[in-house]
Amino acid sequence: MRWRYVFKVLARSRSLSFTAKAARKQPSDTLEKLRWRGRDVFYRPGTSDAIVLYQNLLRSGNKAEYYVPPALKPGVILDIGSNIGGSILYFRHLFPESAIIGFEPHPETFEVLRRNVAGLPGVSVFNYGLGAADGVTTVQFEGANFGRFRFAPRDIIDAADVRSVECEIRHAGDTLRRLGVNEIDLLKIDCEGSEIDVFTAAPQELIARCRWIVGEMHDASAFKILALLAPHFDLDLRKRMFSPCFRFHACNLAEVAKLKHGFDLHALQS
Repeated sequence: MRWRYVFKVLARSRSLSFTAKAARKQPSDTLEKLRWRGRDVFYRPGTSDAIVLYQNLLRSGNKAEYYVPPALKPGVILDIGSNIGGSILYFRHLFPESAIIGFEPHPETFEVLRRNVAGLPGVSVFNYGLGAADGVTTVQFEGANFGRFRFAPRDIIDAADVRSVECEIRHAGDTLRRLGVNEIDLLKIDCEGSEIDVFTAAPQELIARCRWIVGEMHDASAFKILALLAPHFDLDLRKRMFSPCFRFHACNLAEVAKLKHGFDLHALQS
C-alpha cells in the first residue's frame, strides 16, 4: 500500500490499528474488526479486505465507491459479487427499507460476508455466483487479493502466489426466478469477467426495467454488455486505453428526470 493511500486510510478510519493492519504485506489467519456505525465489520488483515472496507464504507457521500442517486430509494437491490459485504452494508445504511440479495461464490470470503451481514433485516446472501449455466468452476486469485478473481480452466499455469478454489455457479435467470425476483431497482455487479454471462442469462425484460446499474467491467465482453444496455439506459463510463477494466453506471431512460436532481454527476468517475 502506497504511503499516500495509507494516510487516506488513517484520515478516514481514525484508527491506527486498522491502518497498520491494512498496510500489512502478509495475510493473517485471524479475523479483525473495524467498528463502523455501531457495528463490528470483520476483515482479514494483510489482504484486499481492508481496501474493500475503505472504498465501500470509509469513503462517504459522493466519494463512496458505490455512490448512487439519493432519490433512487430502491425496493430491491441485487449485489452480484458481494465480497465481504462492504457494498451491502453501505446500501443498507443508505436504504434501510430495501431488500438486498447478495451473491458471493468464494467459500472463505462468503464466511466473512455472512458474519458481516448477520442479523440485518431484509438481507439475504448466497454462497454461489451467477452465470450462464449451473456448475462448479475453478477460480484463481493471486496472493491475498480476494477481490481479484480469475475464472479459468484447470490447466492454467500456476504461479507461486496463485491459488485455486472451486466455486459454485448457478444460471442467473433460473436463480432469479426461483428466488422470486420480479423487479430490480439497483443492480451492483462486479464478478471479474463473468458479467457477460450474467447479463445474457438473466431475464432481459428484468434487466431492461432496472432503474440503476453500477459495476465494473473486466474484458472486451464489456462492449457487448454496453450494447445490450444502450437501448434502455443512459450510460456513464471512463475507460483508459490499454486497461481492460473500467467502472460504469447506467440510468434507466425512464428514470433520468427523476434521479438526476440533487445528484453529483461529476463524482461518478472521480
